[in-house]
Amino acid sequence: MIGRDVATLLRGMRPLLLVVGAALVCGTARAQFTLSDLQIAGRALGFLDKPLQGEVAAAIVYSPASPQSVREAGSLKELLGDGLKVGNVTLKPVLVPVADIERAPAALLLLTDGVDDVQRVAATARLRRIPCITTDFARVKSGACAIGITSQPKIEILVNRNTAADTHLSFSTVFRMMITEM
Repeated sequence: MIGRDVATLLRGMRPLLLVVGAALVCGTARAQFTLSDLQIAGRALGFLDKPLQGEVAAAIVYSPASPQSVREAGSLKELLGDGLKVGNVTLKPVLVPVADIERAPAALLLLTDGVDDVQRVAATARLRRIPCITTDFARVKSGACAIGITSQPKIEILVNRNTAADTHLSFSTVFRMMITEM
């Protein structure tokens, strides 16, 4: 009898449990790039000791095997349109599957969530001496990308000092006072 009462109670709570479970998943999910994130990224590129200028091919690095990565890549391409002008830079999107990253015509890597081969991304950025930007700070902390940017709930820029040095990226002193380095 008690077993049946518990089962009935749990059945009645199923919708509530689904909502709580969804909230937990959404609450821990990493944010995708937003227009504000891209604008901040464009501004940050102007603070490099050798700033990027003019039209910059921005490789949107994604994993075709990850639906999440494919969705974010499509969203990023849409946000960038035919080119997003920010300061002295116009970010021109180029969709690049992670397997083709070494051959991609790019001066900048935008790493989407769901790309598992982050070692390949880091090695390419290092070899080609180009910035890698992500909204996933864990990827910056691990050294997969040099720069992490988020605009929500507040603007934060995290730079992995070692990864930036390995990629031959250095920022102006003024910019370094505004960011968090690790």
